[in-house]
Amino acid sequence: MASNNVTIFLNNLLKKILPDWIYMKLIGRWDSSGFKRYATNTLWALFVRTINTVIAFFVAIYLVRYLGPENYGQLSYAISFIGLFSIIASLGLDNILYRDLIKYPEQRNEYLGSAFVLKLLAGVLATSLTIIFAFLLSKDDVSRMVILTLAGTFIFNAFNIIGYEFQADVAQKYTSIITLIVSLTLNILKLIVIFFGQGVVYIGVILLLEAALYATLLVHIRTQHYGNLFAWRFNKTIAIQLLKDSWPFIFIAAFSTIYARIDQVMLKPLVDSSAVGLYDAAVRIAEVWLFIPAIIASSLFPAIINAKSVGVHEYKKRLIILSGFMVLSGILVALPASLLAGPLMVLLYGPAFAASATVFVIYVWTGIWASLDIVTRFFLIAENRKVLIFVTSFLTAVLNILLNLYLIPKYGIVGAAWSTFISYTLLALPFILIVRLKKIKESETP
Repeated sequence: MASNNVTIFLNNLLKKILPDWIYMKLIGRWDSSGFKRYATNTLWALFVRTINTVIAFFVAIYLVRYLGPENYGQLSYAISFIGLFSIIASLGLDNILYRDLIKYPEQRNEYLGSAFVLKLLAGVLATSLTIIFAFLLSKDDVSRMVILTLAGTFIFNAFNIIGYEFQADVAQKYTSIITLIVSLTLNILKLIVIFFGQGVVYIGVILLLEAALYATLLVHIRTQHYGNLFAWRFNKTIAIQLLKDSWPFIFIAAFSTIYARIDQVMLKPLVDSSAVGLYDAAVRIAEVWLFIPAIIASSLFPAIINAKSVGVHEYKKRLIILSGFMVLSGILVALPASLLAGPLMVLLYGPAFAASATVFVIYVWTGIWASLDIVTRFFLIAENRKVLIFVTSFLTAVLNILLNLYLIPKYGIVGAAWSTFISYTLLALPFILIVRLKKIKESETP
């Protein structure tokens, strides 16, 4: 009854805010069982993520104001440094595993068991390399301590594959509840750290605890709904196939992480820690809305794959409409945000962060490319267009690094922001493939 009420509410809301012709093309018959499942799943994820974002938003503002540009810059640098090694820990398996769980539900335990072993081994390797390079490259004792603390998160992140099992079953509400519990717990702990006047190392410990708590709760809820993890089985053939399918995504993830994190990593040696703090503070606010297109795209991905079995016209229609919705949403967010940038930064962070306003304006418009990229990535994965993803990711990363080397010494944090904006435009190139879907043969299946 509750799920039905949620579905009716969402349907009525969409009818009011969307023109009739868009509603019919994007949604179709709302009373179908398929729509009810996807709508409820999406609404659950949006509801919980919105609560998490609001809570984390205000706690982050309080934390940034408390730490100031210098100390917050050290924390941001450490997180970005860790992010570069997450490439190894992920193995590019996530989207491949999600796809295969949908396609081969009868082999679920083999896929999950094989993926878990691979990610656990990769996590151990990533942790080891992070520790080694932290001593080699990080000369700041505070940043190094945070990096060493966060290195342990790679081990716990192997359990995140459980979330894809629920997502493949369009049951994202369970993992959403876990996310809410973890978010509330960890943000309370951050406030406690601030209250007792502790520094960034304690924040690093909390972030490690976050990964451990999330893994523990995922295992618990998985045991309740599907049985314990001992049912998982490692299958050498499946493991090899997963690696064969995902190896391009290892490099793709590497390039994606580079163009997402390299700004903060390069700002510290080229400028200073305060520049990293000013830059990251602006980026956090500019990207705060991107969870919405990410949830919508991930929730509708199974429906888009299934549409291909109905016909290429329906497949093409859903992708184009969803992509257009992403772009329009980005523009509607960027326009008012740009006008309020200056007062907003001072209001949220204080006068010490006034210089973040220009970075915020540039980054909020970059969000349009980022939201469109979410859709195109899902599409290209479904079409197995790994080469195109590889090329665009590689070019984006290389261009971002080169632009940073040229623009950061000249323009500081503003130069870093423009480097990201310019390089992110390359990510829009696969959109051309979407609008030319007529090349996809009707006989192809997902």
